[in-house]
Amino acid sequence: MTRETNLVFEDFRADDRIIHVCVNVDCAMRGSEAVRDRLRAVLDETGSDIEVNDYICFAACEQGPNLLIEHQRAFYSEVRPQDAEAIVEHAEGGGAVEAIDRSDSFIARKIFNMLDAGFKPGDLSLSAE
Repeated sequence: MTRETNLVFEDFRADDRIIHVCVNVDCAMRGSEAVRDRLRAVLDETGSDIEVNDYICFAACEQGPNLLIEHQRAFYSEVRPQDAEAIVEHAEGGGAVEAIDRSDSFIARKIFNMLDAGFKPGDLSLSAE
């Protein structure tokens, strides 16, 4: 992908402010439900309108727990509950959490390609609408 092509999608942001947390078996065994719960607690404390949804799988199981900040086009792996505050800051417009940011990875590019094609992660999530 050329730099020029990247510019086309670099400024893309979804209207929905959603963090998708993988809760499939591998990620759940590595603590993703605790990550999800901590994110929800932090968001409740701050009064943010960002949603946290369960997600089936990002196909990066060996790197889990994984999550996607949809509106920031950010993908994180090896997330721990203590990362929640920094992740929420990023979701609110702050800087990325460098130690766990995998937004430039192959799997993240594939996820972003799906977003660009019109597939929303929520279309495949476990969350009730």
